[in-house]
Amino acid sequence: MLRAAVFLALAFHASAQWVTSRIHGTPEAPRPFLAEPAFTAISLHNALEMIPLPGARRFAAVENGGKIFTYADSPDAGSQQLLIDLKALHAAVNHAYGIAFHPQWRENGLVFITYTLGDKVEDGTRLSRFKLAQNDPPVLDPASETVLLTWLSGGHNGASLQFGPDGMLYCSTGDAEVPSPPDPRNTGQDLTDLLSSILRIDVDHAQNGKAYAIPADNPFLQTAGARPEIYAFGFRNPWKISFDAKGRLWCGDVGWELWEMIHLIQKGGNHGWSAMEASQPIKPELKAQARSSRLSLPIRIRRPPASLEATCITAVAFQSCTEPTSTATTRRAKSGHSGMMANKSPAVRRSPTRHTASSPLV
Repeated sequence: MLRAAVFLALAFHASAQWVTSRIHGTPEAPRPFLAEPAFTAISLHNALEMIPLPGARRFAAVENGGKIFTYADSPDAGSQQLLIDLKALHAAVNHAYGIAFHPQWRENGLVFITYTLGDKVEDGTRLSRFKLAQNDPPVLDPASETVLLTWLSGGHNGASLQFGPDGMLYCSTGDAEVPSPPDPRNTGQDLTDLLSSILRIDVDHAQNGKAYAIPADNPFLQTAGARPEIYAFGFRNPWKISFDAKGRLWCGDVGWELWEMIHLIQKGGNHGWSAMEASQPIKPELKAQARSSRLSLPIRIRRPPASLEATCITAVAFQSCTEPTSTATTRRAKSGHSGMMANKSPAVRRSPTRHTASSPLV
């Protein structure tokens, strides 16, 4: 009985202390965003990309194995419809990466897709144009494929696609190499091939026997030996690119050992790889060459915690209610380049003078 009385007295005393405390809140601030399930009836396998169709309440999702589906932008969407099966078209397809519907796709039926045909194949990464056989729901005609560009396939293929506000098609390319040693081809600082770059082409016109034209204001048209498609260069594996509301182009670039990179892409900019990984020198023999060009280091660099190997795979710009411009990044485990969205997703806030990372979103 005495023990019970002492326990009750202590409990009451502790309760009184808690009630009268002037401390407010919890040890951790509430997260600014919460994730919740969406499209629970839609079944996707190893999806690498999901985009809204321009001017339509519909999404397209790209599976790594080559199937691409569309489905209604509705919480009660009950099923997805096959847009195209690239594996059925080309048995050698081992990865599908990016997709972009032409801004006037309802009128011209044009859709652009990137995929790979094996590893270390000279023309193994493709940017192709397809034409729709029907619009509602969208279904592509496999026989309509026109290959616009090819480059060496490898571990780092990039292959993200976006139409810019200027109507041009932008495409990312990686260094086509293994994770280590860094850039054994020294292609990061080489303008004579399409690798390690952001490309910009005009898909509404044909030129010099090609199914696209080079925009007259591309930055390297007058550079001897340079590929005229290049808009910016010096990337390791520019996994995703996107435009913000101000028309600026952002890129999430997979890092090597120390840094994960988010670039604000500059026209004609040299973004450092493989002379540097962000601010960290990698190949001193290339550093002088890099600094002699229009060097543009990442606007935000992130070192993953020692307890978690992670990779920056997305740079999606969005407008925030409280921030002038924000950028969300998604990280994935470095266990393999075909790994999907995983771990935590931090938001990066940008101010005129500094760049800071918030708490994880999910």
